[in-house]
Amino acid sequence: MTCSRNVPLLMLCLFTSIAIGQAGKNHLAGPTAATPIDVLHYKIDIALDMTSGLLEGRVTMTARMTAAANAIPVNAVMLEIDHVTVDGETWSITTDSSEESVVVLAPGAGRAAGDTVVIAVDYRRLPGFPRPGGRWGYYFFTDSIGVPANLGYTMSEPSDARFWMPCVDAPADKATAELHVTVPAGYVVASNGRFAGATSGAGGLVTWHWTESHPIATYLLAVTVSKFAVSTLPFVRAVQDTVPLQYYVWPPDSAACAAYLPTVDSMMTALSGLFGPYPFDKYGMTGVVPFGYGGMEHQTITTLNRYVETDEKVVVHELAHQWWGDLVTCGTWKDVWLNESFATYAEALWRETQGGRPALRRYMHDELEHFYFGSWQGGPYDPEGQGFNLFDDVVYSKGAWVLHTLRGVIGDSLFFRSLARYRSVYGGRSAVTDDFRSVVDSVTGRSMENFFDEWVYGKGWPVYASTFVWASDTLTVRVTQEQAADWPTFTVPLHVRAASASRDTLFTITPGGRIAVVRVPLSFVPSSVVLDPDSLVLKQIVAPAGIAAEPARPETFSLAQNYPNPFNGTTHISYSLPEDASVDLAVFNVLGSCVARLAGGREYAGEHTVRFDASHLASGVYYLRLRAGAQSDVRRMMLIR
Repeated sequence: MTCSRNVPLLMLCLFTSIAIGQAGKNHLAGPTAATPIDVLHYKIDIALDMTSGLLEGRVTMTARMTAAANAIPVNAVMLEIDHVTVDGETWSITTDSSEESVVVLAPGAGRAAGDTVVIAVDYRRLPGFPRPGGRWGYYFFTDSIGVPANLGYTMSEPSDARFWMPCVDAPADKATAELHVTVPAGYVVASNGRFAGATSGAGGLVTWHWTESHPIATYLLAVTVSKFAVSTLPFVRAVQDTVPLQYYVWPPDSAACAAYLPTVDSMMTALSGLFGPYPFDKYGMTGVVPFGYGGMEHQTITTLNRYVETDEKVVVHELAHQWWGDLVTCGTWKDVWLNESFATYAEALWRETQGGRPALRRYMHDELEHFYFGSWQGGPYDPEGQGFNLFDDVVYSKGAWVLHTLRGVIGDSLFFRSLARYRSVYGGRSAVTDDFRSVVDSVTGRSMENFFDEWVYGKGWPVYASTFVWASDTLTVRVTQEQAADWPTFTVPLHVRAASASRDTLFTITPGGRIAVVRVPLSFVPSSVVLDPDSLVLKQIVAPAGIAAEPARPETFSLAQNYPNPFNGTTHISYSLPEDASVDLAVFNVLGSCVARLAGGREYAGEHTVRFDASHLASGVYYLRLRAGAQSDVRRMMLIR
């Protein structure tokens, strides 16, 4: 999901369960710890009236008993349960309001471990029903708010599938699925998997049938309905094997989205080369608004905010999730970095395929270096356990930097072999952080425990200071780690480049403590010694104590994308000046009127960051323009209320 880095969370992450059986009390572990069933297949038959927001139907779960039981817990929050059968027998329903749970009890003998059971639940999700913290699961809007047509869609991450369908709502419980969605004629239904046809029925209704033959977590199940236009381009996965790339968008957006499909095709080619063949039967995208995120990686049918339907960063991020998040799914929400860090780093890898290592380096610095975000002081694993939001920047940008650092430590070959092994072992399944670490251990042939303890589970990042002395053909480098005392002492290897006007050499050191002194043979007198010259490691470089730091001078003029984007209220804007210049930084609305001037006058060469408070402006698209001398650049920003 493109969320914390670019879009404010509009829904609070409050996780309670309704259950048929005992309720799961901890959304991080989900109900699987309490439920005695493993769902194998969902058959979802629902009807949407597309006028009032009513959703009703039946969910049929085929499941295997993992333990003997006469009560089966299933999540179903704020749904009216009309009838439940297990293997055709009616079971009674008990509601525990303190846990928001519904318990189905066996009328007689229970079920044994290993038995296969078929659980059918008839239910209704009534419009206007009060729900905690704005968690709806199914969202419905009419054209009265200015959208081209009435719109209904589901949005379930992390634990809101239970608000629109009875299910076992945990990322570790994956099952195949088929969906039959009945809507009035004229509406188009986009959903997971392969389209199996649409059947007209009585009363001007049409039932759309979708089948997902690959295991899917409940939070990745999706239904999006409106009067969409559909654009399709075949992606050639292999000889005589094509996968449809599709956009489901409102007609005014159709031409632009159809024209963007070749770019999506290029992204698919690039990511397939990095991660292995695309794993599913199609890849579709829907464009909707209102939507409180940039995008959501529903398996085979990403939901995009209408304002970013052709935004390169968002589109490639959600596409990468089809491998990392959908094919391989985080086993618990503590492990969400396995989804989001991987998809965020894929943004940088995509840029690398287009512009090589220089483009990768620029992206890591311009888009993903957010030391000023408080959550970066934590580790990517278990953000909520550290007091951060589940989808905070620590699991997006910092997690991407951790993967980049891992790549730098083990090298390109072992890094991409590790991803291939991870996909091979856990494709179609869920994995936790230690599973990924074990894969890296097996591929590299050495324990990566220290790396994961420092970078994934640990706090902060290294802050290095260094001095050097050359004498008698020996270079002595002194490196200190200046980060907070309660942060780890990092033991990551560092490349070091020693250079003179005519010569340079590269060697590797591994500082093992807060103070490290390394001596290496060197036949020439260096004029500079630079730690990590290729930016392979997440770090900050500071001047040694008592020495004033000389600000780094950027090599090029650049205006970074504001962060976060889309944003709600305030956002940060960074830009680089390679030389002193007269600057003008301003914000314009879509009519070309200047609504804010953020910087003006003479500024020194270097990196600059300003904070933009847009609390007085209306929601919508705005343009950020930077002029410095003869150079200029423009970025599009989206303000969401």
